[in-house]
Amino acid sequence: MKISSLCLLAAAGTLAEDPRDFTNDLLIPGFHFVPFPFDWMNDPNGPLYDPVHDKYHLFYQYQTPRMWGHAVSDDLISWTQLPMALTRQNWYDIGGDFSGSGTVLDDEDQSVVLTVSSSDNSEIFLAVPEDRSDPNLTNWTLPDYNPIFLTSARDPTEIMKTPQGNYRIADGTASGTEMWEVTSFEDIFKNDTWTKISTFQDNSETGGSYWECPDVFPLPGAEGDALWVSKYSSSGDHYFLGTYDESTPEATFVPSDEFSGGASLMYDQNPSFYASKTFLDSKVEGAERRVLWGWDRMDPALLPEGGWSQALSLPRELKGIHFAGKTGAGFYLSNYPIAELESLRNEDSHISSIEHSTLIQDDEPLKLDGVEGRMLDLKFDADYMNSPENGCGVRVLWTEGSDEYLDILIPTELAIPPHNVGSDANFRVLVDSSIVEVFINFGERSQTYFSYPKQSSSTSVGIIGKGCVFHSFDSWQMEPMGFDASLVM
Repeated sequence: MKISSLCLLAAAGTLAEDPRDFTNDLLIPGFHFVPFPFDWMNDPNGPLYDPVHDKYHLFYQYQTPRMWGHAVSDDLISWTQLPMALTRQNWYDIGGDFSGSGTVLDDEDQSVVLTVSSSDNSEIFLAVPEDRSDPNLTNWTLPDYNPIFLTSARDPTEIMKTPQGNYRIADGTASGTEMWEVTSFEDIFKNDTWTKISTFQDNSETGGSYWECPDVFPLPGAEGDALWVSKYSSSGDHYFLGTYDESTPEATFVPSDEFSGGASLMYDQNPSFYASKTFLDSKVEGAERRVLWGWDRMDPALLPEGGWSQALSLPRELKGIHFAGKTGAGFYLSNYPIAELESLRNEDSHISSIEHSTLIQDDEPLKLDGVEGRMLDLKFDADYMNSPENGCGVRVLWTEGSDEYLDILIPTELAIPPHNVGSDANFRVLVDSSIVEVFINFGERSQTYFSYPKQSSSTSVGIIGKGCVFHSFDSWQMEPMGFDASLVM
């Protein structure tokens, strides 16, 4: 049964606790996180899973001067908006609560702490919940021992425990990523015990640009957790794969020459995917995963004046993938939408549009009958055997007969990795009103696009790429995620 996507959108967002208006706001995304009250947002901060209350928490930069917004979820899909967590309470954060991370510590109470930086890049401080028994961890406080250390840095990571029992925090500087340490659990909560022990990784690759929003973690899927990720933000989000010996005082990360010759790669080919943050999702014991969020830096001049501004990316799982292909065996890092997002598919709207291989013979798109919507999940395979000049892809958010559409063409060098044993490329395209995220070969590469349609009829879909052969095409209309803002309305 085919269901009109516009009917779905009109029905969504009408509950009293959901302030999103999908009928009149053609740009507001349905399954990307946008906070309420509608205002400016940027970096994701402190995502974490709280095992005590079985809840996920998401914090983010909010309003100006910056504070920390806060939302909570049971499943990483439906969210409840909470009041602001950090609201510039003290002398060291009066100019703004800038980016940082969240940690669930390993003590008996499984204490939760937020690591935060000040607006002048001088202070690193901690925030703790006022009531650990509150399932939502609604209210936060800045203890008297703050700031825990002074430095010319910002954007601290989560607190990491070494096998030797020390605790470490990394942060971003004009020289790269630096590392700080204390030698006991009690010393975490003091301001005279933290010691800078090393420059974890210098920024020589980027010629001295400031490394914002660093992230440091062992990669799930790597054998023996021997492979680590070191990430920084500067003109996009870049990461290295390499080794890190936690037992050494120097705590130096060494990029591996086996991966891109020791150079960095990008989580997303679009530099506007930025300031990403990960957390270790330990909800399913024995199946821990590393989940990534980024800031989707949209053009505020093209968004509703006085309304919502900016959004977070889809939550993505980072996973180490072993491969064997025509150039040998190896390992790479994939980032792919978390499986829970599939629960938003309207299964009654599922269409398999291509029963037999379809060749695109000219430069015009081939419209797919029945495939339409402003919120879609699209999956298809394309054959690059004919070496299409501009790549293969899709046209979405399309009004036939007008110039309103978004073309997504993936060139051969991105679609076909060197180790691929064939010429087929796998694509997944998630369309969400004004944000489109594309995942190539199950997340080996990804790229974010933005579109600002003005017509409600811009919902058609076509396949494009002269010389491309499409072997399959499946589509689902997506329903908006649940969003309860009743606590702040």
